[in-house]
Amino acid sequence: MLNQGVPGFKLPIQQVVMALTLIKGDKVDLWVRNMLDSLRSLHLVQHNVLAVWNHFKQEFRTKFTNSTKELRARTQLERLKFCYLDINSYIAEFKDLIVQANYNLASQETINLFLKGFNKNRNLLDKVFTPPVPVSYEAMKRRLIAIVKSMQLVNSIAQDTPNFKGFCGNMTQMPRGNQPTL
Repeated sequence: MLNQGVPGFKLPIQQVVMALTLIKGDKVDLWVRNMLDSLRSLHLVQHNVLAVWNHFKQEFRTKFTNSTKELRARTQLERLKFCYLDINSYIAEFKDLIVQANYNLASQETINLFLKGFNKNRNLLDKVFTPPVPVSYEAMKRRLIAIVKSMQLVNSIAQDTPNFKGFCGNMTQMPRGNQPTL
């Protein structure tokens, strides 16, 4: 943002050089030096294309991304299970793990992983797949939230309903004078 209007900073090679000057430390100095050396071999006019910046970003990610973090996130996604009626926590954790695993939220595999977390709740899955069947992650998520909220409401109503079973079973327990007439 600071150098947005400066003409030299619009050039991909200059952007890479600027980024490299900000990367400091004993553990990264050799990598930075090698990247600068490779930039020196480029022609400032012929090679000053967006591919230079994209190459730098890819090299940076490869060098400094924690690959075990992705693997751990993928393993956690495989094991993630929906806890009954806690849909918001499940969705939040799922989204976090998707980002960490570097998965595409719109892919069918990701949607399948999302649904896999509900495999212990067959009744819930059956309700999700009633027509019209949602096909995107967002549509599945909205449907599941609506279903779980409905289930929460039903459970809440059921818990607040008084239990009249004891009153109906034995009419002789009712006080005298309150006996129904036959």
